[in-house]
Amino acid sequence: PKPRRGSRRCRRRKGARQGLLPLSRTGNQLKKCRGSRLPIGGFWQRWKRLRMAGQPSAGHAIGADRWDADCEIAFEQALPPAWECRDRAFSSSSMWRELDSHACGQINAMAARGQRQGNIMIKGRDGSMNEFEVSLQDPHNMWAKPTDQYSAPRCERKLRKVPRQPKTNKTALKHFYAQYMRELSPADHPGGPDGIDEDNIGRFFGDLGIDPGSDVVALAFAAACKASEMGVFRRREFICGCAALGVDSLDELQAKVPELRASYLSGVIRYEVYAYTFGIAVEAPSKVLPLEAAKLYWEVLLPNWELRADFCDWAEKHMKGKMISRDLWMMVLKLATEVPADLSTYDENPAWPVVFDEFVEYYRANRGA
Repeated sequence: PKPRRGSRRCRRRKGARQGLLPLSRTGNQLKKCRGSRLPIGGFWQRWKRLRMAGQPSAGHAIGADRWDADCEIAFEQALPPAWECRDRAFSSSSMWRELDSHACGQINAMAARGQRQGNIMIKGRDGSMNEFEVSLQDPHNMWAKPTDQYSAPRCERKLRKVPRQPKTNKTALKHFYAQYMRELSPADHPGGPDGIDEDNIGRFFGDLGIDPGSDVVALAFAAACKASEMGVFRRREFICGCAALGVDSLDELQAKVPELRASYLSGVIRYEVYAYTFGIAVEAPSKVLPLEAAKLYWEVLLPNWELRADFCDWAEKHMKGKMISRDLWMMVLKLATEVPADLSTYDENPAWPVVFDEFVEYYRANRGA
């Protein structure tokens, strides 16, 4: 008998005439009927392209245009651009030459602060340092001119920014990130509407084979990401860290782990990671770190400091307030790396805080006893 219009049997007949049956119960493939115009592989190929592009099969989707825009911003944070100049008095065919790293750093610092005009020091061809006024207001007409009013007009220089591209594949990095990310609030966070946190960050470090509670590599990677929250990597932060290290997959990041650890222990990146850790460890609006928390971080950051246990014990018993300021935090690094364990080169220089004078006096008295 002819099926009633609108019934399930009628709908299945209509689907068969069009070449496709409804989705199977598993929901993961389309069944092909005789005379189908759409091959069964069409859905699979589309799904595969999404997966290869880093798009999760379910849940939060990352738009390609938004991802590319975030990559451009994060790449510039990871690898600040270089700057070139040429004399404005010469023709447009004159050669551009790169500014020294110190001058580039000053201009990038201005741009990071949102400052469009200011003074910097630029090294001349004869090696002398000269003060220049820099204007970044018009991206098509950026310039630097000497502040010395007696300088010749030909000393004015035209500036241009030269972006540095990392050795990172955007598509591969997107696929890597999609394995661990989830949506986070607020959605308008400067670092992005999603990130890696909670259980996912534990799984991430577990896949890397490191323990974030005892391995300095976790803090070194967070410093490379410029993460703004402890235990959270927002989208742009994760891109920034991977771009700074030149990686775009789990295998490449695993290969970088021994290098990161060696770079910290040898002192190459120790100062940057140590200074960054204080900023992320302090809970706003407080500007000091409790001694108990500082002791845990020192155990990870200063594993080879022979006086660490002695200093922590003394601070626990005699230090007033038991709070560590940023200045004291940085001076501890100086004491740990520049003064030998026997304190033979330590002197009561006014540069050392009073806390250290009291500790050294206590330590020498007890050692002598």
